[in-house]
Amino acid sequence: MSKDEWLTAIGMTVDEIPEKIILEGTWWHKERYPVRLEYLTKVRELKFPDMYLGEYEGSKVMFCCAYGASRAVEPVHIFGVLGTKKVIQIGSCGGLQPNIQTGDIVIPTTSFIGEGASQYYGQLVSSTATQGLVESADRALINFGLRTFIGAHISTSALLQQSDEEVEKWQQRGLLGVDMETSAVYSAAEYFKMQRVSMLFVWDELLNRRTWLDEFSATETLKQSEANRSIFEVALKL
Repeated sequence: MSKDEWLTAIGMTVDEIPEKIILEGTWWHKERYPVRLEYLTKVRELKFPDMYLGEYEGSKVMFCCAYGASRAVEPVHIFGVLGTKKVIQIGSCGGLQPNIQTGDIVIPTTSFIGEGASQYYGQLVSSTATQGLVESADRALINFGLRTFIGAHISTSALLQQSDEEVEKWQQRGLLGVDMETSAVYSAAEYFKMQRVSMLFVWDELLNRRTWLDEFSATETLKQSEANRSIFEVALKL
């Protein structure tokens, strides 16, 4: 579809094309949208569900909760055609190294591809972030008092089918974390020549067999919450 066709399909004018889009990989749409959209002004939902256009400090932003690789590439594709220049992925991940704890932040420079969407955007092995955005995100998150880890990562399509053996292999390869969107978002964004970065707060400590289904202490839960808030606030300013 052409730029004009996509503008008509999602109910936007050319003057409303945002400078960046922020995607959040999460199941919890009902909880996330009210919290995230509070930061924006002039908010309205586009014709496509779960896509919200607004402004932050005078700049146009589109925010969308998009869980999983196949869903996450759709807004990247649409806004890539429209000419949006920047994609920020946020969400949670499982930590894969013993020194990475729940509430820390992983910023993938490279994400290995374990999902099925990237191949349609020309990537088969891995996809990469924009280095300048990685550095800017890292500085901003450190200023929030958060611990950040920068390096290689992996994205898969089967959260519930990750075996202990796979987790151990990922750890031995030096991978920092695992999520379900980053490699696909990087691949689609690169295809459309968009700047891109992912900031993920660590929820699971997979080497310790602690997952999002387990109970965390009040201190750990607060740390997760602060990390989750911070990655969105940084995304707005990048």
